[in-house]
Amino acid sequence: METLFESPRFVISYDEANGWLHLLWQGHHNETESKAYGQKIVEKVRLTGATRVLNDATLDQDGWGELTRWIALDFMGQLAEAGIVAAAWVLPENLKARADVLRVLAQVSCPLIDTFVDVEAAYNWLKTGAVIANPGC
Repeated sequence: METLFESPRFVISYDEANGWLHLLWQGHHNETESKAYGQKIVEKVRLTGATRVLNDATLDQDGWGELTRWIALDFMGQLAEAGIVAAAWVLPENLKARADVLRVLAQVSCPLIDTFVDVEAAYNWLKTGAVIANPGC
């Protein structure tokens, strides 16, 4: 995997063999930082032509409580417009962060997103095709 962006609490890598981005979230994030990372993700999707995302939030500590609406209604649409058709979201171990993720996903219809408790299961889902149930996205 090629690292495209790295900060102490967030990394974007490109898995060229599979054609997807791998996102790694760690620790605490504020609203400004999270939105900036979101724009970096969209930029890297366009740069690579990736169509899938493995979003590993296992080590996220505080979720996106203040950003749930923005993620669901704005950011996910930007990802879909940039070419993302499926995302595997590895749920945080932190229960508050996990609740925030579930609130976001309850509002998202596009792109297709499924949740997992471990990276291996998320990887396998993306690898085996992540059947696109909503081709109109």
